Amino acid sequence: MKPAVMTRRTFLVSSALATAGARVWAQRAKPRVGCQLNGFGPEAGDFDAIVGFVKQAKDLGYVGFETNVRFVSDQFANPAPARERLDAIGSTFIGMHTSMDEAAKSDLAKTCDGGVALGAQYIVMSSGGLSPDGIFTAEALKAKCVQLEQYGKVCKDHGMALAYHNHTHEFANHNAENQGIGDHTDPALVNFLMDAGHGYQGGGDPAEFMLRNAKRIVGCHLKTFKNNTIQVPLGQGDWGFEKLAAAVAKTGWSGWLMDEEGGTPQGSDTAAIAPDREYIRKVFGV
Repeated sequence: MKPAVMTRRTFLVSSALATAGARVWAQRAKPRVGCQLNGFGPEAGDFDAIVGFVKQAKDLGYVGFETNVRFVSDQFANPAPARERLDAIGSTFIGMHTSMDEAAKSDLAKTCDGGVALGAQYIVMSSGGLSPDGIFTAEALKAKCVQLEQYGKVCKDHGMALAYHNHTHEFANHNAENQGIGDHTDPALVNFLMDAGHGYQGGGDPAEFMLRNAKRIVGCHLKTFKNNTIQVPLGQGDWGFEKLAAAVAKTGWSGWLMDEEGGTPQGSDTAAIAPDREYIRKVFGV
């Protein structure tokens, strides 16, 4: 067999294809970086402060934000002026955080309608988890999954999507509960906002969960703790996020990486938010 001859034409075609491939690689979607406003210490009823916090986060390089529903619900009755103020900042309203308990007590449809009017994309819904050790019955898991799907349908019918937010229990016993939710719920109704910090705190493996469920994860909360109890700035705690960053790169995941300072008994930590942004840039490359 004669060796292949590289003519000028084949050389030019090959070069063009290589250039196009490199361009596609460079343009491939990358994760975006957002901020949970807990770190700023928001208070219910002070929407002016919320707007200011969103602007501060944007100025620090966070292009999206999440906040608890109680900090914006006072705007549901007249959302247009509030939406205009938020849109003017140019930051994506990623989602409003609530819980399964709150959803059971309140009008979730009304909450979704208010969120849509303000520009929010997701209802971020948490719970306490089925068991601290990650050992639970199939019946308990099924009941929770059925409830989440019902909430997910309400969200979908009202123009939003549900993203389940874990705490520590859901990642105990090798990610048992979170993976169980992933295995037994409809992807069209239930997504995940994985709290990677709580995942590590619970003894689990958020990177493994990313590898198995990347298409359903809309965002990742990033936080770390010292002695597994005291929240500290990213890069100063018991764990880093290099393994998660490798999983993000491997899967090509392009959801939201979200800094989450505060929200602990230690209170807010505004001073950590800027260096946290640099840590995310260094470790995740975004």
